[in-house]
Amino acid sequence: MPPTLDLMPLIQEAIKTAVDRAVADQLKHEPDYRRWWSAKEVQERYGITPTWLSEHILNQPRFQRQLDGFAFNYHGQMGWRFEPKAFSDFMRDHFSEIAREVSK
Repeated sequence: MPPTLDLMPLIQEAIKTAVDRAVADQLKHEPDYRRWWSAKEVQERYGITPTWLSEHILNQPRFQRQLDGFAFNYHGQMGWRFEPKAFSDFMRDHFSEIAREVSK
């Protein structure tokens, strides 16, 4: 019988590497709900500018009461911080309304 090459360890390692890479890529693109987001993270997540965030959300009197409790401005170096889950819910509930007003 000719000698055979045991490919199973090589195949298993290739599968493990592919799965590890896929999981890492997925985590990189998922929001991190374990810590508060900075304004920069919010801007990157929603594809908005600092000016847009300020003018259409943070400085809108109609949103002040809703933002209270999950969006805080610590002034100075820390700046704005957002509780991720609550802010995501806020954006899900209000983004289409805000976008409609912006496009008028």
